[in-house]
Amino acid sequence: MRPESTAPDVARLVRVYTDPLQHAALAALVVAPLAARTRRRVLGTAITTALVIDLDHVVAARSARPRATTALSARPRTHSLLTAAGVGSVAWAAGGPWHGWAAFAALASHLLHDAGDRAAPTPVLWPWRPARQFGRRTQLVGTVALTIGSAAAGRRAVRA
Repeated sequence: MRPESTAPDVARLVRVYTDPLQHAALAALVVAPLAARTRRRVLGTAITTALVIDLDHVVAARSARPRATTALSARPRTHSLLTAAGVGSVAWAAGGPWHGWAAFAALASHLLHDAGDRAAPTPVLWPWRPARQFGRRTQLVGTVALTIGSAAAGRRAVRA
C-alpha cells in the first residue's frame, strides 16, 4: 500500500477526532472579549454550548459511533441559527444577557465552522433556506463579526 493512499484517511481522522476541540477553541475565542470584562463563567457557557449541540448527530444517526455520526447526508436541523437564537434566549433567561450572548455566539461560531468545511451540508438558515456549505471565507468573516459583537457586549457590560 502506498503512503499517499493513507494520507487522506489520516487527515480525515484527525479532523473528526479534533472537531470538539476546534469547536471549544472557537467558542472561547469568540467570547473572550466578553469574558475579559465580565465573569469568566461565560466562557463555560460558550464552550459547553458549542460542544453539547453535536449530540444531535448521535440522535440523527441513532448511534454514537463516529463512523455513523459523520456519515449523515446533511447535518441535523438543529444546526441552525433558529436553534442558536432559541438557546441564547434560554441562556439569557437563566443566566442573564452575557450568558445569552455567549451561548448564541458559541453556537453561531459552531455553525459557521461546520458550514465552512466540505462535509455534509449545514442547515444554518433552516427553515428559510436548504442546507448548504458557505466556505471558509464566510466562516472567517462571521467569526470576526461574532468576536466584535462580544467586544461590544463586553463594553456594555462594563457600563452596566
